[in-house]
Amino acid sequence: MINLKKYFKLLKYGLQIKTMVILFIAFFALGIFFEFIGYSQSGLIPFSGLYLGLSGMYIHQIVISSSLSSLVQVSSLKKKLQSSIPTAFTTCSLMITFTVFVILRLCYTRANALKADPAADTTIYYVNILATACMIAFVFLYFAFSSRYYIVSTVVLCIILIPVLVSSSLYRGGISEKILSTTSQIIDSAGAWVVVVMSYAVILIGALFSYIISLALYRKPLSNIAFRNAMRQAQAK
Repeated sequence: MINLKKYFKLLKYGLQIKTMVILFIAFFALGIFFEFIGYSQSGLIPFSGLYLGLSGMYIHQIVISSSLSSLVQVSSLKKKLQSSIPTAFTTCSLMITFTVFVILRLCYTRANALKADPAADTTIYYVNILATACMIAFVFLYFAFSSRYYIVSTVVLCIILIPVLVSSSLYRGGISEKILSTTSQIIDSAGAWVVVVMSYAVILIGALFSYIISLALYRKPLSNIAFRNAMRQAQAK
């Protein structure tokens, strides 16, 4: 508990905190907005889940930017502020946003339960939950690499994520049908709650790999492009 309080106090050394918090809230709000307007109800990975997942990027940057302070640079906490602490804070924030997403998706399933053939409609919502968790786990890997290799990791993210999002919006046929069928079998044999538990487990696995990668890359310099403004602000202090 004492260490947790100390870590929260260290966040005051983070740079551009107000901007990062505003962006976090904006992405969170967009995710909720897409849920309520029903724009994200088709496809394996809904846009609402994407926005809620990317919101964690700003929490991650707040924590890492606090390590740029001259006071922290000479502290033994510098290593933790660039590895375990940003992973922990980002995991907590994304667990909260993902839980909101799960609750909204489960509300859809309850609404469909009143229909004549609820199974035909509810399976896709559980697929949404699991697929979004996989997307968040992948984004965790991006967080770990982008701190050091911003351009390369961003290009790789776009190359992989954009085609997946486009293809998943057409979930009829091919691998999408296989995913729907497999998820339906899991629900029938073990229960829908298993899919939800699996989703949280996938996110935690992504967070674990993100921590391992950030720990391995700890001695690499932070990306000048990713933290250009923050570095200038740190040097001015």
